[in-house]
Amino acid sequence: MKRIFYQRRSVALTWLISYLTVLLLPILCSIVVYLISSRTLENEIDTANHSLLSQVQEVSDNYFDAMQRLNFELSWNVNVRNLLYSNNYAIHPGDFIVDAYYISKEMENYASVYGFVDSFYIYLKNFNKVIAPSHIYDGDYAYGIYYNEQMPSFEQWSNTVNQNDLRSFLPMVRMDENSKMQKTVAYVSSYSFGNTNSPATNVIMVDQKHMLGAISNVELFSKGHVFILNDKNEILVSNSSENSALAIPLDSMNSHDGVAFAEVDGTRYAVLYMKSQRSGLKYVSMVPSNLYWEKAKLVRNLIIASCLLSLLGGGLLTVFFVRRNYNPVNQLMQVLSGKADIGSGAGENEFQLIQQAFDNTQIKMDSLLMQMERQNQMLRNHFLVRLLKGRLDGTIPVTESLAAFQMRITTQDFAVILLYVESVEEFYNRYGEMDTAKKRILLHFIITNVLEEIAGQHNDGYVVEIDEGLAVLINFREISGAEQSSELQRIARDAQQFLAEQYSIHLTLSISLVHSQIENIPQAYQEAMDAMEYKLVMGSKEILSYESLRQEPSEMGYYYPLQIEQQLINFLKLGEFNKAKEALDEIFQNNFELSVVSIDLARCLILNLASTMIKAVSETGSLNDSFLVRNPKRIKQLMACETIHEIREEMTLFVKEVCDHNGPLRQRQLQANRQRAMDDRVGLVIEFILANYNDPNLNISSIGQHFDMKPTYLSKLYKDHTGEGLLEFINRTRIDHAKHLIDQTDKNIGDIAGCVGYNDVTVFIRTFKKYEGITPGKYKEMASESRLYEGSTSE
Repeated sequence: MKRIFYQRRSVALTWLISYLTVLLLPILCSIVVYLISSRTLENEIDTANHSLLSQVQEVSDNYFDAMQRLNFELSWNVNVRNLLYSNNYAIHPGDFIVDAYYISKEMENYASVYGFVDSFYIYLKNFNKVIAPSHIYDGDYAYGIYYNEQMPSFEQWSNTVNQNDLRSFLPMVRMDENSKMQKTVAYVSSYSFGNTNSPATNVIMVDQKHMLGAISNVELFSKGHVFILNDKNEILVSNSSENSALAIPLDSMNSHDGVAFAEVDGTRYAVLYMKSQRSGLKYVSMVPSNLYWEKAKLVRNLIIASCLLSLLGGGLLTVFFVRRNYNPVNQLMQVLSGKADIGSGAGENEFQLIQQAFDNTQIKMDSLLMQMERQNQMLRNHFLVRLLKGRLDGTIPVTESLAAFQMRITTQDFAVILLYVESVEEFYNRYGEMDTAKKRILLHFIITNVLEEIAGQHNDGYVVEIDEGLAVLINFREISGAEQSSELQRIARDAQQFLAEQYSIHLTLSISLVHSQIENIPQAYQEAMDAMEYKLVMGSKEILSYESLRQEPSEMGYYYPLQIEQQLINFLKLGEFNKAKEALDEIFQNNFELSVVSIDLARCLILNLASTMIKAVSETGSLNDSFLVRNPKRIKQLMACETIHEIREEMTLFVKEVCDHNGPLRQRQLQANRQRAMDDRVGLVIEFILANYNDPNLNISSIGQHFDMKPTYLSKLYKDHTGEGLLEFINRTRIDHAKHLIDQTDKNIGDIAGCVGYNDVTVFIRTFKKYEGITPGKYKEMASESRLYEGSTSE
């Protein structure tokens, strides 16, 4: 036993712990039952207390509601409101006593109706009077009658009844008819609540003795304490001592109702509280906690007795069964210890050592099987590649090789499907930071399993990796010759759709013809390769069937005449994108939609189109400013396209960018040409005016007639170009020449006007003054004085 328990973790020790654990289960269940029972009893007591406390609340709220109703009737009594808010007493002060007397008589009726109300009165602040049933007192005298210097003090009472915004239940002590002090609950309510000038206050008092009858029911059940608190947590009604009231955990009573705990004189209490929706007061019940445990004492004793009995009997049975069950295991260990390569470490039990012996044997067998399977898969793939390419070794019959690789041949009808994975980024992104090589292995594993599963529904399919792609060898099993082509289309379509939807793997597939005899499999593979070549023309993610493509397109040429090329170049040079796109669409439509050119001719056409783009761009400016210099990767992107669809999209984008480049350039050139033409035309007009300014008939109409232009257009053209009106230029030219004649000759003003084209001297003088600010005569005097001054200076 010492060797079993200390040299290693024996199974006997494990069994012993297991049996003891099972034994502890019913004990734990008993403890749980005890805890649940105690909790149930506690909840039942809380429920009963809650029910009785609710009864106390209902009874007490009736009292409080009645006090509020009495307050309402007093506040809205017509005579009371006339007394409080009438201005007649300033004129007739004697009427106040009479009206107050009638109000006191009415209050006797209220006292009869509300018989449970022990006392009530109205305190008039402005008059310091108290009106009670059948009595009218001065304020000081009334205080002595009701309270007699007890709680509250006169100062406290005076502050309370003189407040303007008070409406609350307050604890008080009043003097009854027998001159005995009674604890009472007073409802104090100011008139015009919230007003800064309240004229009176109602005080309605009910003694605690009326409410303690309901509280006694709770006391009989729980031997606890009951309190009624107002909104300031002041005790209105209580059946307990002041020490119990001080222990109320007010900080823990924040919700509408609940349970808290407190301790009074060494005794722990459960505090049940609830807030009345009607009166807004808080009702509190304090129940001793030991009341719960007295109810649960019997259950606890029974559970303890059952636990002790279970431990005693279960311990004896545990020892007996451990010894009995360990003997067979010990014998098995003695047999294996000399025949198996197992250790004897201190941290292992007998079962672990036995498992170790079997695991070692199983691991060796699994390793051998895995190596054989991996080698067999590599040999199988190598065989399929050589079979597809027609490079088999003739020394070994094909049928024997197929049998060796567990590949059965049901019929002699074969076909080949090639698969090309278009993009792997979306699939690779699904697997985060996994190594790229592992992602590629996973990709091929998924494709292989999907293809073999779909093909295996009615045929035998074998997938092999070949030349950076995948090939599927199909051996028809149940499909007749007429349906074999449709079956190949179904396999390709289902595989393409399933892999795209489930794994985001997009494939382009090509299908060969159906061939008989194993010797024709290489021909089927070559047909699938030829069909895959048409991916350039037909586009990616397609299913390309050799049967539909085996009619070889015409090798006579392709549609791209010289006039179409020249038109395309002209449209590109002019920047007319829509016309250039129409020409490009016509080329693609005639070559790849209306008829299909061969793969070789398609490549030539693409090179020819790229050459056209280069020609068009090169003719739009100098080499350093050409479009291709600023977009060096554009041709590389065009030639990197794999399908006609991609080439068409890239070519259209290329045309758009060239047109966007050439369009503004052409507009600038046209604008410059128009500007030069305008400069020339305006220059000719200026020359004409300078040559004919002295002609009296020179005006805008004659100039327009000379240049064969409308006068309005000519005037606008000149002003837009020079910023000056044409008529103003004519007048300014004539005035400049007139000034020259005045300075250089002795002609009179009339002759000078005629020399510069004015028939009317008055018009000449007015025009001269408009531009020079002075008349021609004044200007001539100034010119003469200037000449005389210059002559005297020279002498």
